[in-house]
Amino acid sequence: MSRHFFLLLLLLGFTSACRSLKVRDFHSKQGLSNRLPALELRVHEVSFLAAFDGALTRDIMFNNFPATPMDGNPWSAYAVTDLAVQDVFQVFENELRDHINQRSGPNHGQARFKLRFYQRRNSGWGWTVASFATGLIPNMLGMPIRTQQVVLELQMEVVDANGYLLQQYVASGQGKAQVAVYHGYSVTTATRKANLLALKRAMSKIKTELDKEVLALSSQLEKTRNPSK
Repeated sequence: MSRHFFLLLLLLGFTSACRSLKVRDFHSKQGLSNRLPALELRVHEVSFLAAFDGALTRDIMFNNFPATPMDGNPWSAYAVTDLAVQDVFQVFENELRDHINQRSGPNHGQARFKLRFYQRRNSGWGWTVASFATGLIPNMLGMPIRTQQVVLELQMEVVDANGYLLQQYVASGQGKAQVAVYHGYSVTTATRKANLLALKRAMSKIKTELDKEVLALSSQLEKTRNPSK
C-alpha cells in the first residue's frame, strides 16, 4: 500500500474519532482476600518506555516508503510513549490503593513492576480494505477501520523494608481496541486502550497468585518492619 494511503488513515484516525479514555479504564474490580501492609510503588520506567518507543519506531518505518524511522508528527509519539507511560503509573497506583495495600499505616516495602515483553501490531486490515472500498461510508455508522492489538508480559516483585525480594510474579496479558474514523477511538487512544486492557489482564493473573500467599507475605513484611514481633 502506498505511503499516501497510510497518511490518510492516520489523518482520519487522529482528527475525526472522538471517543476518549474513561476513569474506569484505569481501574479494576478484582481484589485480594486480605490486603498487604502498605507497599511503595516502584516502576521500571525504562522497560515500558523502551518497549513503547520501539513499537512506535516499527510503526513509523512500516508506514513510510522507503522505510525510515523519521516522522513528522510529534503528537503521535507523545501519546503512545509519554502518555502511555503515565497510564502505566496510574494503573499500578490504582491497583495498590484499591486492592493490594492496607488503607493506612507506614510503608513496609515496595511493589516493583517491570515490563518483560511487549508486542503491538495493527490487525483488522479487513476492516481497512472494506472501509476504503466503500468510501468510508459504513464508518459513519460506526464500523471500525482497524484494530490495535497488544501482547505483553508483566513482572511484579514484592520487596521488604530491607530490600530483600520476598516473591516475584510474572503474567501475560492481551488487549485489543478498535480504531474508528468518526465515532470511536483514534489510533493513539486505541493504542493506549489496548495497553490498559493488557496490563489489567496481566495484573488479574498476578493478583490471583498473590492472593494464595497474601497471609504469609503480610507476616514477612510485618516482621521486617517490626523485628520484635
